[in-house]
Amino acid sequence: MTLTFWFDVHSPWAYLAGHRIGALARKHDRALIWKPIHLPRLMDAIGGFKPLEAAPQRVAWFRQDVLDHAEMHGLPLRYHPRYPLRNARALRACQHAAVEGRGEAFTCRVLRAYWSEDGDIEDIDALARWGEESGLDGVAIRAAAVSETCKQKVELNTEAAIARGIFGVPTVDTGIKLYFGNDRLDLLDLHLGRRAGGGHPR
Repeated sequence: MTLTFWFDVHSPWAYLAGHRIGALARKHDRALIWKPIHLPRLMDAIGGFKPLEAAPQRVAWFRQDVLDHAEMHGLPLRYHPRYPLRNARALRACQHAAVEGRGEAFTCRVLRAYWSEDGDIEDIDALARWGEESGLDGVAIRAAAVSETCKQKVELNTEAAIARGIFGVPTVDTGIKLYFGNDRLDLLDLHLGRRAGGGHPR
């Protein structure tokens, strides 16, 4: 079974789940595919719920909830002072990193920068630097960030996510089930453990 991790760097929950899913996949000896998608376009296409456009009371709860989860997982988190930044360049670079087999390292580096270091994900120089820190060629990351090919691949990923029934990120796809949200990774862990033990949950 191969796991697919659908994400957008815009999501704080993708930041939290992104730092957990690799270890979970390795625990169960599963291959892991990193699939960047353009979340705003997906939401527009399906008429999805946008948490930060909800009632002020719900937005306040949402921010508290994500901070509580970040603390529970030992991950620093603070919203970028200019949130939300444009995500297109980072997503294209993440797509390139995934093709190069460095999806986890680079994506987690970008997420950490954006969600805990006030990193500018629109800045090509910053993306290149994070790429080099992740074992990638900085020049290639610069090119990917403005690549029409990488842009089209992210668009195709987004279309594929819609067709698969994805309605938000992060979502982990087992090929059988979809697990949406950082707080569903424990259920994914249980599901994978049951399958490894010969169980056949529906």
